[in-house]
Order: sequence, then C-alpha cells, then structure tokens
Amino acid sequence: MILKFLTRKILPSRVGMTLIYGLPLVALIAGGSPYLSSPNAYQLVLLTCLFVHFVKRLLESWFLHKYSGPMNPLTAVGIACFYSLTTFFPAYFNRQPVGEIDPLVYAGLGVFFIGETLNFVHHKILADLRQASMAYVIPRGGLFDLVACPHYLFEIVSWFGLTLIFRHYSMLLSFLFMVVYLIIRSSFTLKWYREQFPDFPPDRKAIFPFIL
Repeated sequence: MILKFLTRKILPSRVGMTLIYGLPLVALIAGGSPYLSSPNAYQLVLLTCLFVHFVKRLLESWFLHKYSGPMNPLTAVGIACFYSLTTFFPAYFNRQPVGEIDPLVYAGLGVFFIGETLNFVHHKILADLRQASMAYVIPRGGLFDLVACPHYLFEIVSWFGLTLIFRHYSMLLSFLFMVVYLIIRSSFTLKWYREQFPDFPPDRKAIFPFIL
C-alpha cells in the first residue's frame, strides 16, 4: 500500500527538484569535509565547480523552470541519490589531489563554463516556451533544431570539463555514469515527443547532433 502511494505523482515538482539538486550539495560537503577548512588551490577549484553546478540547477528549479504537474517521489529520491553519489566520491577522493593547476585544468574550466552557460541557455528556451503556453510544444531554437535534449548534451559537456580538471577514476566514473544516464533520459524524451507530435522532425536526434 505504501509503495503504491509513493509511486503516484504527488510530490510538487519544485520540491522534488530541490531534493534532486539539494542533496548532492550535502554530499559535496560530506565528501569534502576532511579538507574544507583549509583547501588548497586544486581542491578549491573542483569543489567550487561542483558547487556552482548544483547551485545553478537549484536556482533554475526555483526561478526558471515551468512545471506542468507533480512528480513521482521515488523518481526524485532515486535521481537525488544518483547525483549525490556522482558528487560525493570525486569530492572525497580530492582530499589527496592527484594533480596541480596545470594547462589541462584551465582547459577543463573553460569546457565546464561553456557547458554550464549553454545548458542554461537551452533551459531558458524551454522556460520561455512554457511561459507562452503551458501546453507542450515542439522545442525550437538553439540546438533544439538538431536534438531533443541539448540541455542534456551541455550537462555532459560540463561533466567532461570536470573530468579534465580532476583526472581521477572517481570523476571518470561519474562522467561515464552521467553520460549513460542522460543518453537514456534523452532517448525516452525523444520517444515521447514522437508519440505526442506526429509532425515531430524525423531527422532530429536525441542528444548528439547527427549521431544519436
């Protein structure tokens, strides 16, 4: 009976999104706790980037996104736990930095901020579409003309930037898990669009232009 109750869409979406992006911030603090009081420059770079990523997503969830209804509590908890794991382990293993502030770190910072910026741009496009009409429409503008989920693509770009910064197996695994997760989500999104809109562009891909 309890499970049946929890599988219903009863959780306000803004609350669910706060859980999804707030819990990883707790995981970030927990993972980085051994050195948070006096982080060195390398540790500070990685912690700041992870902090910026999830605070940005929280702010977007509160002030940008337009929601059509509640969400499933189990879904929210599952995604929150997944994001928390991909955040905790890189933060934890950063207690003994594996590198220095070298050119690849600066390249990673550039890639990260490009990913974050373009992720926001495409979230803004979606929000503006929902502002005009709460009904679902075929997204257009930016890379939406090529893929169903460019915001997921640029989230992958952000995590690739983090991987360039923190060249450790924990971050590489987090990146790979995030790629697989977002490919799956974008594929389901593309399938949904095609079912809902008979005129959905047949050549539009899920996440990677011209490829997938």
